[in-house]
Amino acid sequence: MAAKKLVYIITFNGQGPVWKVFDGDSISECDEPGVKDRNPVVALIPDPLFFFFKPKGVDKSRHAKSATMMQMNYSFPGGEDGGFKVLKPAGNAVLGYTSHDLLTQFMEKYREVLARATVVTTAFAVCWRAAVAEGLSVWSWKGQGGIRILSAMEDMTYFKGSEEEFRKRFESLGLDGQPEQMDLEQACKIFRRKKIRWARLGLVTAGNGKSDKASVIDFKPYIAAAVMVTLVGTLFIAGQYRRWQVKHDEAQQWRSKLRQLYVSALGPNPGGDPYGTILYKLDQMKNGGGGSGVDVLGLLATISENAPVGIVVESLNLGTDSGNIRGMVSTYDDLDEMMENLSTNGRYKFVLEQADNVDNGISFSLRAEYNR
Repeated sequence: MAAKKLVYIITFNGQGPVWKVFDGDSISECDEPGVKDRNPVVALIPDPLFFFFKPKGVDKSRHAKSATMMQMNYSFPGGEDGGFKVLKPAGNAVLGYTSHDLLTQFMEKYREVLARATVVTTAFAVCWRAAVAEGLSVWSWKGQGGIRILSAMEDMTYFKGSEEEFRKRFESLGLDGQPEQMDLEQACKIFRRKKIRWARLGLVTAGNGKSDKASVIDFKPYIAAAVMVTLVGTLFIAGQYRRWQVKHDEAQQWRSKLRQLYVSALGPNPGGDPYGTILYKLDQMKNGGGGSGVDVLGLLATISENAPVGIVVESLNLGTDSGNIRGMVSTYDDLDEMMENLSTNGRYKFVLEQADNVDNGISFSLRAEYNR
């Protein structure tokens, strides 16, 4: 009978590294394995050293990594170049992240034990990958120090608080029932059952070579200070995120009120560029109404709002009653999805006139008829 394959796990607390082992059924503490042991070693560094970002609408895109980077730069402007990274281990799984300034100190402090790791990641990254593999749409995770993350559809919320705070945030997303709870042991069982590769979850490189023992001893007097700085850094991140969340909620309220104004002026379907539509209608009124001009901005906004990622518009010819748009998308599935989305708008009628295979994708020609 073949021996059961083990997975060694290194975690860290205020006193230093703790060795554990997953035997396929449960996780338990163990002694450090011998250097000749060939079982994989997963180092789980503290999650507060990272901030994770869940992108929206890019899971199935060929350009998921670049789209995620664009969303992070838009959501957190002014960040340092190269500070944002993307983890895309397999399939539709994609997660953005950035590291805390204290990460370099942590890696240097524990470089000797980290040098034994097959992969260096965090507990949340492991649980996130397991949740993706299980197809969970709503789930939660609880880390050290009371930090919690609630993942619901395309939203991911960081917070630190009680069960009551968790329930309030859960209900604020319009959810009911109980979310799936994901922890490290459950995630390890999913990894074993679905044969997920640990090596693709690396967030940082552990490095090679043996550590200088003297340098490790030099760091011992600073352990308490490093733990204190980590705690202060965690509180600072939580405070900054809280302030960002308040501003984000205020912005959402203003967007909602602005949309209500557009709906009151243009009807229940104000389109992708309601401000441009209002300016166009105002221009028509100034000219006595009944103008035959074409709302170019409205047409382009409608196409952009419903087009797939990676669309290329090659030409746009507009007439009095209709227009022709030529462009290219990646696949026929993208084209079918775009045509289905365009059919739901009330301002234009789109007709697919031609679609052909070309070297870089699918070339298409659309006719847009204006609904006056």
